Amino acid sequence: MLAVGSRLLRRAAACALVGAVACEPGPPPERRVAEPVDPLRPLDVRGPIPAGIKLADYVLDASLDAEKHTVTGTARITWRNSTRAPVDALVLHLYMNGFRAEDTAWMAEARGSHRGARQDKGEGKWGYIDVRAARLLAQGPSADFKAPEQRDAAATPLTLVEGADPSLGSLALPRPVGPDETITVELDFFTQLPRVFARTGYDGEFHMVGQWYPKLAVRHEGGWQAHVFTLHSEFYADFGDYDVHLDVPEDMVVGASGVLVEERPPEGGRKRLRYRADTVHDFAWAASPDFLEYGDTWRDVRIRQLVPRALAGDVQRHLDAQVAALESMDARFGPYPWSTITIVHPPESAGGAQGMEYPTFFTTSDILRVPLPLRLLGIHELLTGEFTTIHEFGHQYFQGLLASDEATQPWLDEGINSFSNTLALDDWLGDDATIARIGNQRVSTIDMIRVALQTAAELDPVDRRAEDYRDFTGTFGGTVYRKTAAVFHTLRALVGPEKFDRAFRIYCDTWRFRHPTGADLRAALLREIGPKVRISDTGPDGQPVDLDVADYLAQAIETTASVDFAVTRVANRRAVGDAGWRRGQDGALALIEPEPAPEGEELGDEASEGFALIVREGEFRVPVEIEFAFKGGARERLWWDGQARYRVFTFPGKKLAGVAIDPDDKLLLEGERLDNRVRGPGQRTPDGLSDPVARFHEAMDLAVLGGLGL
Repeated sequence: MLAVGSRLLRRAAACALVGAVACEPGPPPERRVAEPVDPLRPLDVRGPIPAGIKLADYVLDASLDAEKHTVTGTARITWRNSTRAPVDALVLHLYMNGFRAEDTAWMAEARGSHRGARQDKGEGKWGYIDVRAARLLAQGPSADFKAPEQRDAAATPLTLVEGADPSLGSLALPRPVGPDETITVELDFFTQLPRVFARTGYDGEFHMVGQWYPKLAVRHEGGWQAHVFTLHSEFYADFGDYDVHLDVPEDMVVGASGVLVEERPPEGGRKRLRYRADTVHDFAWAASPDFLEYGDTWRDVRIRQLVPRALAGDVQRHLDAQVAALESMDARFGPYPWSTITIVHPPESAGGAQGMEYPTFFTTSDILRVPLPLRLLGIHELLTGEFTTIHEFGHQYFQGLLASDEATQPWLDEGINSFSNTLALDDWLGDDATIARIGNQRVSTIDMIRVALQTAAELDPVDRRAEDYRDFTGTFGGTVYRKTAAVFHTLRALVGPEKFDRAFRIYCDTWRFRHPTGADLRAALLREIGPKVRISDTGPDGQPVDLDVADYLAQAIETTASVDFAVTRVANRRAVGDAGWRRGQDGALALIEPEPAPEGEELGDEASEGFALIVREGEFRVPVEIEFAFKGGARERLWWDGQARYRVFTFPGKKLAGVAIDPDDKLLLEGERLDNRVRGPGQRTPDGLSDPVARFHEAMDLAVLGGLGL
């Protein structure tokens, strides 16, 4: 999920400079591509799917009332108990109830706001889901969710009881579901969509239908992993197959997870659509009569964009970004397994629905239209629509394919995905991977991550439950998204891209469809990279410098320690010589006086000694490379293990002209870098100008990046 900030204000200001007509070109002709036959790519392309991973299958039958913005439906859920203990109740997520009242866990934390969008104050502000009936259809070793559609007259009524927070409910069962036993239940539900301000809901005739049906929680050996729906928590569910029947007004253009397998002729002003999605853990859809359709293909994957007429001029730029993401991630993290990806462009007035991911389906954001006069001044950006498209598609891997528990360890999706997005941009744009440019000032992918680290990542550790982040502190985005990305970029730079990329690919291949934990990722990296990596054969004491990978990951993920090194002093002084009283071979003391330097001349290099004081001001201990520049142009690089609080480097017979810590920007985790470069000789003293100018530059970065209010 990605926030895109106050896009309406930015667009209005931009259009005001050149006129609305210039900002709204006519839409290009629609393009349609044939629907894939199978929801999955061919076996020889996508690779095998592990046996036994499908635990929750759904048949959903739903009807949209576009005037009342309601969905009336039936959910038939077939679940297999893969644990070793009997289960006497099913636990369900009722996500839409998070928007039911002010005192739900979600609303109490959000206070009517989400990523800059505000809850509507008028009619339609609330949403809810009401399970109106439930029944047990079958239970045993071979209950089949694909059984005939007729109702079983002997079905056993069940009662759903809502939890203390209405985003959870439970169904007590007449008898426990034993290990490897299967149960099929059916629920009649009614969902009232809210006016959209957070992920799901409606705006006029546009309907974004996410978190809309009763959804089974995940059962582990220790019990149900049933997370209350909170502001920062997202979703965790078992894989399964979805058979979804939608009844909508006939003028609605619909996009959904999976592939369309049947469309009945309209009747009475309505039409019925049937979708199939295989090996996924959720299903979402969107509908609007205003959508234009643009289809394309990448290899054997169908790319379908649904765009309001006002935004249709942007489809090619989004397509380029989508193809770049597929090229990068399919190669780096393993083949994308599904045959389709649907990109929905919500209208500008439905900004709260922009930037959200579901299996084979995501919503993107509109592209900031920079007017011609500003473009001529060199203003360019990829921060809005294109980056959102890359980011949301990246979730198809870390949220959709690996499917880690986002509520317990949100960094495994949002953070790892943010890391992957910068790699995708680098693969796409190469050395010109610039997120934003103002004149000759550029914001790189590295700047985008680093700029938020100085304050956001020092209150909460990365490895924390989503519900434990408080919205008031503002740390969730900086820590979960950007610090996590910085952790893995730094590790990749230290151990080398080739070694890291191989290890990370093995992690992705090993854990496809298996819900890995943070411990699984760390174990894979330690196994493939090694517990220690030689950074330099020769440190300042002639000893090798190693990176302890386990210690690095523990500090980076489990603590709030910050990486911060500083050059606190650089000076040159006369080297220690042989002047003074010395005992000769005859045993007598003799006075030796050095020959004084000529008046007005500096000591020569051979009579000088350069020294630099490097201080580890942060608590994070990590090896760091330091470059020493000498008068005359020579340079020398040394690695320091960074374990002690400080290190004095001395260079007899050499005069220092300057010192640079981390000259190649490998330590992306270091947010404060104004004190990393100092010219010599003499002690570094504030000049009253450099720091304010640098701070202003960082403030400009933050202003540019403000649209990413993660």
